[in-house]
Amino acid sequence: MNKRFIFLTVVVTTLFFAGTAPKAFGQEPSQIGFEGWGIRGGASSDPDQVYGGIHFDLGEFVKDVRFRPTLEAGFGDDQTLLQGLGEVHYVFSHFQNLTPYLGAGLGLLYVNYDDDHPRDGSDTEGSLCAIGGIETQLGQGTKAFLEVKVGLTDDDPDIKFGLGISW
Repeated sequence: MNKRFIFLTVVVTTLFFAGTAPKAFGQEPSQIGFEGWGIRGGASSDPDQVYGGIHFDLGEFVKDVRFRPTLEAGFGDDQTLLQGLGEVHYVFSHFQNLTPYLGAGLGLLYVNYDDDHPRDGSDTEGSLCAIGGIETQLGQGTKAFLEVKVGLTDDDPDIKFGLGISW
């Protein structure tokens, strides 16, 4: 099956469910708006890179379903990656000290290949990843998290291990 068809199907399905989720769960939508921001960093495999970036907490669609867009840059393995994702997480808020979350990210990935890389030039494509993490409250409005992302498109890193802090 064509990867672009699969990608488009995931996009349309995600947008449909994001729009209908409040009604489906019998809840009024929560307020979407700026709640905070943070920094993140880590390492990835295939390509083998270190990366860093920022994220923004933009509130919840419904209770425990948050919207957290990210922008990350990866360096190494004869290429530079720029990845922007609109991430949606389900937060298991009934846990006390360590709060797990699961989600997905959908966005764009720009790859610039160095002269030493077998591929030449640059490429831009859709990006899709599965996300899992655990976070803890450090203080008033400050959270720390550990996270794993699994890339689901060709140029996405196969796996990313990261940590970050939010204010």
